[in-house]
Amino acid sequence: MRKKGLYVVFEGVDGSGTSTQIHLLTSHIKKLSKYQDVLETHEPWKSEEIKRKLSEDITPYSDGLVMAKLYLDDRVDHTHEIIIPVVNAMGIVLSDRYKMSTCAYQWSQGIDLFELLRMHENRGLLTPDLTYLIDVSLEVSQARVRERLLKENPNIPIEERLEKFERDSGFISKLIEAYRCLAHMSEVDQKLFGKVITINGNKSIEKVALEISSYFDSLYNTWIKS
Repeated sequence: MRKKGLYVVFEGVDGSGTSTQIHLLTSHIKKLSKYQDVLETHEPWKSEEIKRKLSEDITPYSDGLVMAKLYLDDRVDHTHEIIIPVVNAMGIVLSDRYKMSTCAYQWSQGIDLFELLRMHENRGLLTPDLTYLIDVSLEVSQARVRERLLKENPNIPIEERLEKFERDSGFISKLIEAYRCLAHMSEVDQKLFGKVITINGNKSIEKVALEISSYFDSLYNTWIKS
């Protein structure tokens, strides 16, 4: 059987720093081997309907099942068109969110968790080799989201640009706890989301990156020797 690459997922609420840490891990991997192919990707992938609803929906609790189905269909396409081909070619894929995000967000919206897990069965999806949950507090999450929006466009009020799941602090608190619960579940069954490593994202970008690269090096060295 031909050796495959690695699939690594980053999870966390908005403002946790997943995108930043993916970029930093890519740079770290390139230092390990300048010839190693690395793909950075994200979810949602292509669904314009998801992006529209994130922008226009007023309440974070609306259309939970609709959102779950939209995310899942987008994930299936993303997996088969992008992720699997790169992994089969011995590349390393770093994804900003995957299955765990739908279970956390739509569970927080009120959809039964086990129904969400069942929806993912028999769809040809991957179990990540490693999943990082970057865990941040509500205060840090909200402060970083607002800081980002202010940098992007200081002339438009921040409240007008918050997306569906960023507008309600009560929902974000529930979401943070959902992610933590799912991480605990993964300790019992790693087939759910792969091996989940929880990282304290309240720390500095540099300290978070160092912890992430340390765990990755262990995986990478085992993979190289296999």
